[in-house]
Amino acid sequence: MRRLKKVMGIIIGTVFVGLGVSLYKLSSLGQDPLSAMVFSIMYIFNNEYLNYTFFYLMINFIFFLFMLIFLRKEVHIGTIINLLLTGFFSDFFLRLFLYFNMNTNNGILKIVYGLLGLIIVSFGIALYGGARMGIAPYDSLPLILKLRFKKLSYQLSRMIIDLLCTIIALVIGVLILKRTDIINFNTILTFLAMGPIISFFSKIIGKYIYKKEEQPFN
Repeated sequence: MRRLKKVMGIIIGTVFVGLGVSLYKLSSLGQDPLSAMVFSIMYIFNNEYLNYTFFYLMINFIFFLFMLIFLRKEVHIGTIINLLLTGFFSDFFLRLFLYFNMNTNNGILKIVYGLLGLIIVSFGIALYGGARMGIAPYDSLPLILKLRFKKLSYQLSRMIIDLLCTIIALVIGVLILKRTDIINFNTILTFLAMGPIISFFSKIIGKYIYKKEEQPFN
């Protein structure tokens, strides 16, 4: 029963991450740093047969190699589930929202979408990661950085990784492709707030859902 609860937490958490990413895209106020980088690379290839899911998997495969080298103990079923399904759920929810005509030009509603996306993604990461049955390759990067530099907190490590992705997205998406829908409100907000929010949810989830499990994002 305990293992089943963890697997369900991984799946539900991954659904939440995909949902949050789709809300970022729907708001048209920029993406979270990882998605901003993925979308930038996707747009520069400009191939109708290669969607977000494809590029998300390819980039995360590179991160996965780093994970195998530096943080092998965190590779588990949750790593595979998150790696394979986050992009799928993101595409699914975005198509669903567009089908119901939820895209808007209302500035306030766009900000609401962005804030909801941030909170939902953060909760999803804390939920699936708290199961201690593997984490996504990207989410392992702050932990690898923290492992290498002992004095860094998780929040600061997360900000550094997010900043690097933001810089890549800025160069490719904004400076080269001249797109205005990649880096904006959501990107900066996520860079500043996602680490602390993940840690906040991680404490609550560890206390009430995954009791007695040491949480990775504290």
